[in-house]
Amino acid sequence: MAQDRVEAVERALTILNCFNQEQRELSLKQLAEKTGFYKSTILRLAGSLERYGYLLRQSDGIYRLGTALIGLGETAQRSFDVSLIVRPIIESLRDIYNESVAFYTRSGDQRICLYRANANRAIRHQLEEGRRLPLDKGAAGRVFLAYSNQPGPPYDLIREQGWYVSVGERDQEVSAIAVPVLDKKGSIIAVLSISGLVSHFNEERYPEYVESLKAKAQELAEQLATTPFPEFDSSL
Repeated sequence: MAQDRVEAVERALTILNCFNQEQRELSLKQLAEKTGFYKSTILRLAGSLERYGYLLRQSDGIYRLGTALIGLGETAQRSFDVSLIVRPIIESLRDIYNESVAFYTRSGDQRICLYRANANRAIRHQLEEGRRLPLDKGAAGRVFLAYSNQPGPPYDLIREQGWYVSVGERDQEVSAIAVPVLDKKGSIIAVLSISGLVSHFNEERYPEYVESLKAKAQELAEQLATTPFPEFDSSL
């Protein structure tokens, strides 16, 4: 429903999305660089976000997220607990292959690692839940783009075969293989992936990974069909 968008709201949300685990505090200059907005625009939007507690401007002029987001996060978690469905499934895959397994959702032009089951080994592909990553690098991101009607290779092939494997795309030491989680209409709602160090991934096991991932993705789709789940706008 892209026609129902409000530009000012989207810009305000873009400012909030600049903050992450690595950058919990940002200056006006940094926000301008990350968003591409004029500083005057950021100041105007930040003023409204501050008023409602979503953003806090410190005495030194540095911004950080406000406490109002904590309440929203807690309310959202209580509204639906998708983790009760997702975690057992990703943990079962992790236990079978002893590789890291992730469940991604999409937010605009990024993917979010919503749930994660890390491999039970000292040397592994480690990623924190809540981490935002690009769509144009890595198996999960490519799958999101493919099922959002991105044209050309490799997206045509992804739609044809229903999976994608990346080797060193986002991190030169990491490989990943991913499949879409589709609703009854065939629209993508999430991505399920197995990832690990390049040295652990054997091409001969790709069919096995794909078969397991597709089976679990179907299981997730069936269970999520009866559970409130946030949708993303693939047109963003």
